[in-house]
Amino acid sequence: MNHIQLENISKIYNASTAQAQVALSLLAQGMDSTEVKEQTGYSVGLYDINLAIKAGELHCIMGLSGSGKSTLIRHINRLIDPSCGKIWVDTSLHATNPRRAPATAVAEETQTTAQTGSSAIDILTLNDKALQQYRQHTVSMVFQHFGLVPHMTVIQNVAYGLRVRKMSTKARHEIARHWLNEVGLPNLEHSYPDELSGGMQQRVGLARALATDNPILLMDEAFSALDPLIRAQLQDQLLELQNRLNKTIVFITHDIDEAIKVGQRISILNGGRLVQTGTPQQLRHDPADDYVAQFMHTKS
Repeated sequence: MNHIQLENISKIYNASTAQAQVALSLLAQGMDSTEVKEQTGYSVGLYDINLAIKAGELHCIMGLSGSGKSTLIRHINRLIDPSCGKIWVDTSLHATNPRRAPATAVAEETQTTAQTGSSAIDILTLNDKALQQYRQHTVSMVFQHFGLVPHMTVIQNVAYGLRVRKMSTKARHEIARHWLNEVGLPNLEHSYPDELSGGMQQRVGLARALATDNPILLMDEAFSALDPLIRAQLQDQLLELQNRLNKTIVFITHDIDEAIKVGQRISILNGGRLVQTGTPQQLRHDPADDYVAQFMHTKS
């Protein structure tokens, strides 16, 4: 079952609807993003992306710098809106084997999750209130540079998403402690972000994303700023957590080794276009073009 589906998604930056259509027409004629930029002055973020991400899948999006990876993932929580297309998300789906937060804490939560039945909705149609509900209850994000609030303690950072839901301090801190323990930081709740190493800060960011128990987790180059040893440890921890939590994870990376290690399927972007989607084995043995083959060349 698909959890997320992008349908004909294109993004032309700093262009009106009419201007975007000019750029899209040139792309449809075969121009690449560089040529469109030279002729029109408009930057191509994405062009005609069609991608389905399965429920419970850890799906890697990769490509070189400027290929559209971060643009794509930011469409899923609508930090960026497309120039055209639709984004379908089944907001009724939850992890099938979630490690729920303590029941006593959950019982105190008064905010309820908006449900739309079993059908996917086009999130581009959501009004401001519905979009806020979607972000609070359906999708969480882990950023490359941690994104922690410096004047908040570790436990306050982890509990922030629950605070926004108006959960009581006792309840949200109970959940935050649970997830700090899960990511291996059980005794640092009163520390501040600048007192932690980069690896520890990213563990706090991961705990914060998991604390809301949202079924979709977006990870934008989440481990790329870390030393190789710490990066490998966090990759292992992510896989162990995913084995228990069964979330739908969209994981952005430019590192093919990382993509092969953590991804069940990999989508490769080039110049804003989706070149190929498949398992690591499919990409290795049947690359769509030389670009994909070059990515997979280091893995035999």
